Amino acid sequence: MAKRDYYEVLGVSKEAGAEEIKKAYRKKAIQYHPDKNPGDKEAEEKFKEAAEAYEVLSNPQKKQRYDQFGHAGMGGAANGFSQHDMSMDDIFSMFGDIFGGGGFGGFSGFGGSRSQGRRVHRGSDLRVKVILTLNEIDKGVEKKLKLKKYVSCNVCHGTGAAGGSDYSTCSTCHGSGHVTRVTNTLLGQMQTTTTCPTCNGRAR
Repeated sequence: MAKRDYYEVLGVSKEAGAEEIKKAYRKKAIQYHPDKNPGDKEAEEKFKEAAEAYEVLSNPQKKQRYDQFGHAGMGGAANGFSQHDMSMDDIFSMFGDIFGGGGFGGFSGFGGSRSQGRRVHRGSDLRVKVILTLNEIDKGVEKKLKLKKYVSCNVCHGTGAAGGSDYSTCSTCHGSGHVTRVTNTLLGQMQTTTTCPTCNGRAR
């Protein structure tokens, strides 16, 4: 199946500015967000498609290359991978800060901001079903909930290392948690950043 034009995916014109592109992506992300469309594979694909389009059009260099060469200028995929290879974690990690630190509309996955150093994944939002009567909804009510809480290991103190301090910085990524590769192509140099294969993003 041929890729759709990125401008068509976000519903903007080629003259659209950065803010308009950002707003268009936010609208599509809300519309097709997995929390809003549970179990809907088509919505999930459109959610990924919108993320791929935004990944290119929000980057001035990639946008210029796309405007000139189309999908061929992207090497067949945005940032070295196609939407089908993008996981939800990838998308939330890349674009979580577009919605600000507080998330939006009760949906999970878009809180926090990207870190230039070690990558830390936020936990999943908790969902609790509470049965309320009409009277409780009208008048208000307080209910007690039991929740499981994760605490730091008393052996490694959350570091993942025996004794809590016996670890070293990864020699491949030098503590950043990711590696950058530059590939020479017919269109010039293409740079891709991926999780460090040695430490799997743990930075040690």
